[in-house]
Amino acid sequence: MITYAVALEKGGVGKTALAVNLAAAFRQAGLDVLLIDLDAQASATHWLGIDVAALTADRSALGVFNDALTGRLTASGITDRVITTAGGVHMLAAHPQMAGLPSQLSAATLGGIFLLSEALDTLAQAPPYDVVVLDLPPARGPILGMALAAATRCLAPVQSEDLVIRALVALMESVTQVRGRRVNPSLQMSIVRNKYMPRSGADRVYDELLRDEYKDLLIETVIPVRAALRDSVAVRQDIFHYGGPEVAEARALFLQLVSELIKLDGQR
Repeated sequence: MITYAVALEKGGVGKTALAVNLAAAFRQAGLDVLLIDLDAQASATHWLGIDVAALTADRSALGVFNDALTGRLTASGITDRVITTAGGVHMLAAHPQMAGLPSQLSAATLGGIFLLSEALDTLAQAPPYDVVVLDLPPARGPILGMALAAATRCLAPVQSEDLVIRALVALMESVTQVRGRRVNPSLQMSIVRNKYMPRSGADRVYDELLRDEYKDLLIETVIPVRAALRDSVAVRQDIFHYGGPEVAEARALFLQLVSELIKLDGQR
């Protein structure tokens, strides 16, 4: 089971769009996919058509973590909370009460850093998923540490802004700490250029910077700014089920991204 943590310690870079459409693309490639929404804002949950207002906290991902914190975690307890979306992606939804999760983790043994790893290991006792995608909140803290401890690869979506590049440096520090402390020494790191405007001079400058500083970490597939990616959230659909303009190019790019990741990490 391959686990991708879509993370950056800054909002507005398209983490949720990348996580949702990456999960949908893996599903299009014939793989069984679980998307876990770890952000209390529940944007990915809403995007895939789940009514957050009708969802109780216990039926969300928060219920799984509460079980883990109290020693009641079971494979069936996780799978019973999984929701199958219209596009075939399975989901552990977020809930607004997850805003208190960082405090719960901080009070737990070892800061709760291994709780998600424990949950995914427990889940592997059931019919396993091929891929797990984690959508994270835009903040450094216990949730990021927990996700990096459980991930096969961290995917950082970046765009041409100075604050984004600074956030990337901070994320790299977090990844280095997780590796160096042997929390997850095999954790891999990749950078996805997201929401790009190829004709923009600023984008070209930042692209050269990224190639100079992070050449070996750059994913070749570039996700440009497209109306289809922006508009699909309004109708609560991933790009493979959205029927608006420019969808063919966007779908092809996400399938290309999946192909690239499969070459990097294989299928387990």
